[in-house]
Amino acid sequence: MKSKNGRIKLRYGENPNQKGFLISDKKNLVFNYQISGKQISYNNLIDLDSGLKCLKEFLEPTSIILKHTNPCGVASAKNIELAFDKSYESDPKSAFGGIILLNRKVTSSLAMRIHANFFEMIVALDFDRDALNILEKKKNLIILKIPNIKKITLEYRSTLFGDLYQTADLVPINRKFLSLVSNKKGSAKSIDDLIFSLKVAKHLKSNAIVLSRNKQTLGLGHGHTNRVDALYHAIKNMNKYFNKGIFVCASDGFFPFVDSINLLNKNGCNAVAQPAGSINDNVVISFSIKNKISLYFTKNRLFKH
Repeated sequence: MKSKNGRIKLRYGENPNQKGFLISDKKNLVFNYQISGKQISYNNLIDLDSGLKCLKEFLEPTSIILKHTNPCGVASAKNIELAFDKSYESDPKSAFGGIILLNRKVTSSLAMRIHANFFEMIVALDFDRDALNILEKKKNLIILKIPNIKKITLEYRSTLFGDLYQTADLVPINRKFLSLVSNKKGSAKSIDDLIFSLKVAKHLKSNAIVLSRNKQTLGLGHGHTNRVDALYHAIKNMNKYFNKGIFVCASDGFFPFVDSINLLNKNGCNAVAQPAGSINDNVVISFSIKNKISLYFTKNRLFKH
């Protein structure tokens, strides 16, 4: 890692044949947060950025396991140990080689759980000394202690036609973000799960589907070129790792036809959150009323490209 003309050289870019470097404010240099592990890479930085933005959505103890910029397991619970266990159970296969982000201090008992599996990086607010003694035994495991970082207000990316800028989406996702459009009001628990699911969906690549129960992701669909396939993938994952039961669904975009909501109904979904905007909104609403599904329209769309 050498700095030249304000540029910090990285091992390589996304692939070994590509060169990579970082331009960063010295006060907020990512390497200043590193406690242990191998050199942080280009891909590590992209994952870290995506994961921290998602983690900032949550106030209660929350664990996010992320792979290739997409969360693959997310859970909130009464303590961070339980949150991690539930996030790992969400999709243990995808968690292999991923990064963990935690919004609480890591204890020695949690460190033992993490040490038992292979992860690329762990990020937390703080670490017990005993926890560090356990985790540092894995020489390549990147350990970052990152306190509260301010939310950015402007986002940008480069394209062939110039740099694109947009204001960051800082609209809070809470009960005011939801409007009931069917007859059946969701239980307080279902609404909490919908809010949890929408916070995750906001940080998944579109088309994004989040199935959850008890503030634990059961199945995720993301990056598919149609919403039905995203839903099929999420349901397949849910059925692979979890017993059948009631769950909720959040979608970053509207369901344009009843095929998706019909599939959800057949699999036990009792509450759905999606934005309005389809010419078939009334058809979807009518289906939800007929099948006693709690359907909520969201204040905004949550696309991520």
